[in-house]
Amino acid sequence: MNFLTILGTARENRKSIGPAKAVLNQFEEKGHTSKLFDLKEKEIPPLGNRTYVEDESPVPEDIQEFSRLVKEADGIIIVTPEYNHSIPGILKTTLDYLYPEYREKAFMYVTVSGGSFGGVRAISHLHDITLEFKARPGPEMPVSNVSKSFSKTGEILDGSYKDRLNDFVDNSVDFAKNK
Repeated sequence: MNFLTILGTARENRKSIGPAKAVLNQFEEKGHTSKLFDLKEKEIPPLGNRTYVEDESPVPEDIQEFSRLVKEADGIIIVTPEYNHSIPGILKTTLDYLYPEYREKAFMYVTVSGGSFGGVRAISHLHDITLEFKARPGPEMPVSNVSKSFSKTGEILDGSYKDRLNDFVDNSVDFAKNK
């Protein structure tokens, strides 16, 4: 199966890169593809022309790529930190550029925080957003104390996440298969 993993922050020294790499590695180890769409490496302007609204102005190139990747994906994994009880603005802007591409698409979530809640409030907002897109909210994996749980290269530092990550990937594959 083909999954798109969105790294939902462009901040320097972001801690969510480790869990994102771990997710990518786990999907690949299980024989699936998972492409990373890293918002730090993309030019995402303030919300402009959307992919589904005809206008004279073109849609930004990175958004056109994002649209293509979403269409090709069997499921979308969002890996993001929680910012102020929600999600980063750049992630919301990126998601808002598309709409019909998400219909009936499986969404999965990995949220991170430096504290003990693991970004659970961000998951709540992501569920609302996903439902508005007429997509399907699915498995989630909150990551608490992210700096002590994953290295920046994706190595699991807290052994309790080994089984959780494995279960998350298995559940995500099952969820994406069952439309």
